[in-house]
Amino acid sequence: MDGTVEGAAAGEADLARRRRVRRGAVWGGIAGAACVVPIAIEGTEHWPGWLNLTICLALGLLGAFGGAVTAYRDGVKAEVRRDTLDAGETELSQYQVKLIPEGAPAPPPFKENDYTSYSLTTTTRRLQLWEFGYMPQWSHPWGELRLTMEGHVVVVTGPQGLLGRFVLGRNVVPEELVLVSNRLRARAPGRSSPASPTAPRTD
Repeated sequence: MDGTVEGAAAGEADLARRRRVRRGAVWGGIAGAACVVPIAIEGTEHWPGWLNLTICLALGLLGAFGGAVTAYRDGVKAEVRRDTLDAGETELSQYQVKLIPEGAPAPPPFKENDYTSYSLTTTTRRLQLWEFGYMPQWSHPWGELRLTMEGHVVVVTGPQGLLGRFVLGRNVVPEELVLVSNRLRARAPGRSSPASPTAPRTD
């Protein structure tokens, strides 16, 4: 009986997960198609009506497809991160970051075309480091962490020392993450016992 109930609950959770991903893909497609509207308006002044319509339809289909695919991928990654959360825990923000190798000098702040595969995710209970948005690197409760600044670099230390030095993405003030961490750390129920860095739960 218990197995049946657990199986039904797992099935409902999986169905809800699929619905969220599909819903995100639909809205991504709509947003991608909507990007054609300014082009259509501008095109009425430069092209014949039939040509403008043809171009806008083609661009709209490409935009819808691209938006849907991107939103679907982002939705799948979000569900992977959601699965690591405890009951009552909420994901707050994601910060694109460059991970500075140990002993390496700090790189300059992000430029417009810089790429990174790493991100820090803040939740109501912990800080997580992810690669590509779905590959967990480590996860620690706020009570175990301390975030400080070294110029434009955010330094994260844990129960066993340095966890990483990070340069945050463009349009993000590094002090914002430190301030958030201090507030959440102050609300933590207590400092957890020291433990080695572990990846987020995936069960």
